[in-house]
Amino acid sequence: MKFRISAAALLSLALVVPAWAQLAPAAAPAAASTQQQQPITVVLSQKKVVKDERGRETLVEADTVKPNDVLEYRAVYKNVSTKPVKSVAANLPLPEGLEYVPGSAQPKKGVQFAPASGTYGAEPLTRKLPNGRTENLPYNEYRQARWVFDELAPGAEATVVTRAKVESVSVASPAAGSRFVIGEFSRVRTLIRHSFFFSQNSLTELIDAEIRNLVGDQQGNRSPESFLQHLVHLAVQERATDIHIAPGAASMHVLLRVDGVLQPAFGLPAELTRVTSYIKLVAEIDISEKRKPQDGSFRTWILDVPYSVRLSTIVTDLGERLVMRLLPESHDLKGLREMGYYEEDALLLEEGLGRPAGLVVITGPTGSGKSSTLHAALRMQNLIERNVLTVEDPVEYRVPGAGQTEVNRKAGYDFQSALRHFLRHDPDVILVGEMRDSETVVAALDAATTGHLVLSTLHVTSVFGAVPRLALLGGQAPIVAENLLLVVNQRLVRRNCPACSRQVALTARECRWLGRPDGFEGMRGSGCEACRGRGYLGRVPVYEILAINDELADLIASDARRAEVRKAAERNGFRDIEHCARRRVLDGLTTCEEVVRSLGVGP
Repeated sequence: MKFRISAAALLSLALVVPAWAQLAPAAAPAAASTQQQQPITVVLSQKKVVKDERGRETLVEADTVKPNDVLEYRAVYKNVSTKPVKSVAANLPLPEGLEYVPGSAQPKKGVQFAPASGTYGAEPLTRKLPNGRTENLPYNEYRQARWVFDELAPGAEATVVTRAKVESVSVASPAAGSRFVIGEFSRVRTLIRHSFFFSQNSLTELIDAEIRNLVGDQQGNRSPESFLQHLVHLAVQERATDIHIAPGAASMHVLLRVDGVLQPAFGLPAELTRVTSYIKLVAEIDISEKRKPQDGSFRTWILDVPYSVRLSTIVTDLGERLVMRLLPESHDLKGLREMGYYEEDALLLEEGLGRPAGLVVITGPTGSGKSSTLHAALRMQNLIERNVLTVEDPVEYRVPGAGQTEVNRKAGYDFQSALRHFLRHDPDVILVGEMRDSETVVAALDAATTGHLVLSTLHVTSVFGAVPRLALLGGQAPIVAENLLLVVNQRLVRRNCPACSRQVALTARECRWLGRPDGFEGMRGSGCEACRGRGYLGRVPVYEILAINDELADLIASDARRAEVRKAAERNGFRDIEHCARRRVLDGLTTCEEVVRSLGVGP
């Protein structure tokens, strides 16, 4: 059996696992490491946490588990010698057969993780003091850090507790045993470095100091290089996708797009135009051109992660406006379920994506997560036995085993020309970043018609707008009907912050929209330090899926009206995006206000 666990908060480190599963016995404890190999005994126990109707917890033997069960691993370290033992380094208690998977380690506020030698444990970088307080370990000690107890007196005990919440279980074979999965070493190492850097460096203070230095440099000798580096660091810390520098009447405004919403960051004195000139210089565009829009890019490293930064400029009546899009070059490539797709919908998509030929279209506005869903679909392909080729603008996710290419319009390489060349390379699956013109649409349909699976995106607002859009771009109705397999329309709504979400009474109007009685309670974040007072942290997709069957294909081929196609789809079980949004609210993942903001529908 294989258990999947994601790292979370400590002192009770809330981990994660999924179906009924037989648990293997806890591993025999390894000897604790000390600086002088002092005699320390370790007793390791594995229990299941059970709550009664009053919420009181008891621990029982964990013979079997099911989803949402909580497991507890407890290690008791005891000094059995007659002398005090200093600097006891306690390894995190973990079950036998621990392994890692990419991207599953998720940091929580105030918790840092470090690898334990040999077994890559997810551990807090704190030192426990005799008075019960804890302190952060210095940055240069993180490679050796485990739980560190300053001193254990003769006969004294120290306890380390790890908890895990069951998510899912897949049975490999009886001989495989139980394996809890935490997160790959490189991912954990990145989290450590980010956590230490951002905890020990106040970026707002660094930016303020750099602005003062630039303003005080009347001769213009100081380079804005440090300012730009701090600004990009700040954007990464805040999880921003875009940095906006907008001119104002008296100053320039810097804003960050976080979870799809622009947030003010700080102001820049209007005279610091050399900041924008420097950014244009780094992006290799004409710094003297201030009359027309320009596009450029540059590459930078934030700690140990490479980022591609795309710059776009436009000219306003108050001056140049700059937008920088941050694209990490080492994305965690998630599957549909990890992204938040419900199980039945993931199965529906898997069925369509398992077909050998046809066209799958992901729709939605800019910033709706189309690329993420497109690559999640690509991830489902057998990249060993199938030849997968992509043309993207730009390449945002690296997919091992796929032949990925990037649009280069200066060289005459665009979506349409890429499709033409791909057909000579014996492809099985073709991913086209976007169908934006008639040549690309016709080429994509030709590829699907000749026996290839084609995945692409369109900018339309509903699944029922995809067919008219394809027709407008040159797709003939019979050919579209013959090849179209699936249309997905998606948006992203902000997720309630898990740290501060509480139940609140909903309005009568909200209750009616949700189909619940008056007085029904939903979840809402109140705002805390973890979410910067916003009440939201991260995003989750809301979507609708149209699977094309014979009835719908006949209607499309006959140029039926959109209303007719929708009625037929609803007879076949189609549920629109508003239905998914209601479900997200009922699940406590978001709010009615956020649905209205993102979708324009709701109470």
